[in-house]
Amino acid sequence: MKTFAHFMKCSASGTALSAAMLSAGVLLLTLHAALSFTAAETVHANGASTIIMDRVQGPYRMVVGIIPARPVIPQTHLAIQVFDASDERLLRDTDVQLHVIATGPPGTSIFGPKQVLNEQTLRYFEVDVPFQVIGPWDVSVSVSSHLGEEEFVLNLEVEEPRAGIQWVWITGLLVVIFAVGVWTWLTLRRRRNLA
Repeated sequence: MKTFAHFMKCSASGTALSAAMLSAGVLLLTLHAALSFTAAETVHANGASTIIMDRVQGPYRMVVGIIPARPVIPQTHLAIQVFDASDERLLRDTDVQLHVIATGPPGTSIFGPKQVLNEQTLRYFEVDVPFQVIGPWDVSVSVSSHLGEEEFVLNLEVEEPRAGIQWVWITGLLVVIFAVGVWTWLTLRRRRNLA
């Protein structure tokens, strides 16, 4: 009979362990979700891009997002939206022509002029801009249509890519540490109760 009682006591502590692990997991997922909402404003193209410019100039409103979140070498992806400033109508490559030119520090070659189309998605003009060195770069986006011509200039500070924090791994590690701590505490408590 003592064996059955011991089994029931172990099962009860195992249930407590499972409940503690579930609570810890829910808490950590909630924390992760809360931290995710504090990220920079994003626009969804073929991925989540960070908006670096939303400007009205002349007859156009241009919104530019980049992937990754900072301009880095060897290249940065631009996702560009062009709107008619008067009625906020989205313009496509049938309505406008878009060209991109990137100039960097002395000694670097100029990228472009490159015509940018919205082939992959109809909402975005997309282009990968190669940056050869870190430092200040000027990216010029020229727009022309029946509304007129306009040039938007982005002043970018190109950096080295950094390794990002892998929140999934950190969260998993914290769950494991918490689970081992709860398991150790329950084991020590069980041993004291048996003694």
